[in-house]
Amino acid sequence: MTILRISWRNLWRNPRRTGITVFSMSFGLTMMIVAYALMDGMYGQMVQFATVLGTGHIQIHKPGYLDNRSLYETIDKPEAVLRVVDSANEGWAAPRSYATALVSSGPQSAGGYIWGIDPSRERRVTDFQHHLESGVFLSEGGRGKVVLGHNLAKTLSVGPGDEVVLLAQAADGSLGNAIYTVSGVLQSIGETIDRTGVLMDIRDMDDLMVLHGKIHEVAVRLARPDRLAEALSRFKTLMAPMGLEVKSWRELLPGLSEVLKLSSTSTTIVLFIIFAVASLGIVNTQLMALFERTREIGVMRALGLGPIPVAAIVFLETIFMTIISAVAGGVGGALWSWYLEVYGWDISNFGGSFAYAGVTFDPHLRASLTLTAVVQSVEIMLVVSMLATIYPLFKAARITPATAVGRGR
Repeated sequence: MTILRISWRNLWRNPRRTGITVFSMSFGLTMMIVAYALMDGMYGQMVQFATVLGTGHIQIHKPGYLDNRSLYETIDKPEAVLRVVDSANEGWAAPRSYATALVSSGPQSAGGYIWGIDPSRERRVTDFQHHLESGVFLSEGGRGKVVLGHNLAKTLSVGPGDEVVLLAQAADGSLGNAIYTVSGVLQSIGETIDRTGVLMDIRDMDDLMVLHGKIHEVAVRLARPDRLAEALSRFKTLMAPMGLEVKSWRELLPGLSEVLKLSSTSTTIVLFIIFAVASLGIVNTQLMALFERTREIGVMRALGLGPIPVAAIVFLETIFMTIISAVAGGVGGALWSWYLEVYGWDISNFGGSFAYAGVTFDPHLRASLTLTAVVQSVEIMLVVSMLATIYPLFKAARITPATAVGRGR
């Protein structure tokens, strides 16, 4: 108890020195928590964008379709598949058909990739309707209309109300062509869909490509994305009798999946580096304090206090400062992260839209504050603080009355 009291009192004998150390530690912890929350938020946002603006959480295809995306690798009974998926009550499903086509308007033409979608179902699976730069999204009764990707519309110099011509080889070998009115233009949401995307009603797609009601894909958006593994296993069981293939977004987007696998390790390394830099200030401050207190420690040694109790006093002082810093830094980091979670951080001034691992994400970053972020950051701070105090401990334990008196003259 005596050593505890001495350690606590020593902190406040020089409040300026203690304040500098506590500030450096708490500021480092605050930055760690904020960085952790921002990284979690960014990775979560990337997954959100990849799934709700394209793949969905799960996709169902005919085996082999993803290898070459052939027009002829179709799901022949889409109604039966949709009934099974709907009855599973895992989320929402939407049928899709795909084809390549030449898109032209006047003298301008470009290659396009057609998405045949069911507008009413697609609204529950993806958020295309919330990412329009101009115009309106497809409606259930809106036949003969298309929504174009951002860059494709620029290439063709068209906008809502203009007409485009689609020319494609249909499934029966005939040359499909038709005129469509541009209903809307998407915002920039991904390199491929920006450059080639053409969204149309799946019934128009069926007429153009002569698919006879067949489709290429059923995309599923889960009500609970955290149950991805369980839902994937269940859908594989349900689709097996139909001879269909089921894949999750992790298999469909391997680049993003690998990034997320490494994210936890890379985040920890980055945060450790942040606090390691801050720990240099801790070591420097403690060594300065030790130098100033050399005579004081020499007196304690002369009064019979051994090297271990002296080292214990210095160690306990570090523990007290670490606890104070953990509380202050934890509260500061949580509040700052909460602010960034609610209001976000707009980084569009640094270059507009951003892409990482092949996925475009919103430049309005939002943090994702979790208990894990706070706890892991505090744990790293404790480890680094303990490591930073090892050298000062040895220095304090080696001080003798003779060296203290000699240095104090």
